[in-house]
Amino acid sequence: MLLWLKEARVRLMCLPGSGESERMALQLHSADFVHDDGVTYCIRRNSLEEDFTIYEKRGDAWVDCGLDQAITDLNFPEFKRLGLLIKRIMDADQWIA
Repeated sequence: MLLWLKEARVRLMCLPGSGESERMALQLHSADFVHDDGVTYCIRRNSLEEDFTIYEKRGDAWVDCGLDQAITDLNFPEFKRLGLLIKRIMDADQWIA
């Protein structure tokens, strides 16, 4: 799981129509993702040099969901929940990790 998250730090998006030599573009922000529980999430980072994290929309504000804290606290259930949510967002937004 740690390896997957390390690999998933970079969002790559294929540009259509270029076949095997498809160019890849690094991204900073995913599309908003509305989860089954009705909460809106996204993954983003401020620059290409940073790792991304997952955010939850509360009112008009985006709040960090605490992925780094879950890792620091060795909170495996929360780490797993956020990791699987990141995977769903990447799949829905067609991220390639």
